Amino acid sequence: MCGIAGFFGTKKINLETINKTLVSMKNRGPDYSSFVQKEASGKKSVYLLHSRLSIIDLHERSHQPYSIGNYTIIFNGEIYNHLELKENLISKGIKFQTSSDTEVLLHYYILYGEKCVDHLDGMWSFAIYDSNKQILFISRDRFAEKPLYYNISSEGIYFGSEISFIKNLSQKQFKKNKKKINQLLSFGPKCVFKDNKTFYEDINLLGYSENLHCNNNLNIKIEKYWKPEF
Repeated sequence: MCGIAGFFGTKKINLETINKTLVSMKNRGPDYSSFVQKEASGKKSVYLLHSRLSIIDLHERSHQPYSIGNYTIIFNGEIYNHLELKENLISKGIKFQTSSDTEVLLHYYILYGEKCVDHLDGMWSFAIYDSNKQILFISRDRFAEKPLYYNISSEGIYFGSEISFIKNLSQKQFKKNKKKINQLLSFGPKCVFKDNKTFYEDINLLGYSENLHCNNNLNIKIEKYWKPEF
């Protein structure tokens, strides 16, 4: 597993806070950690943080955040059909710099936009910043195998694989969600994932097969891209 975290909004995050967050992310990815900062119009900033557990293509060329042109991705998970997808891309004349599924995934976003998830078989939570359109695109896999939490505030959106990453990056104190705690104590663990609320107020869980889209005006849209059929 890997760890991802980030922010898109009006706040400037200092290097000390970023490094503290990266240290807290090493439990999910001990092999390498880094971040990128990008500027957007309207005095907006984008921060993408990643901690890597190397599984596919162990070479440093596959370290993240990973960029192709104006597109940058941080990715936790595995795309099971990435070799088949890669063959399709090669047939279109695309050349590869790595043997990672990360590069395949980002190329699919470049080609198909947010519809890229329709082609994927695997487990994932990822975030892509598209500098051309100045949008942040976040996705979670069909069965919610990989975690993704987010906090929306007046200054922007924070997100991460763990709630602690959001707390560290935002430097905020979040109130306990007493209603959620009472549900757990009253009805047991089965009730925890009945909705997208967490044990902290103002921190939500991105649901199964959901995409989150945030534009440069910080307008946020969440859509479900897949539902099981019986």
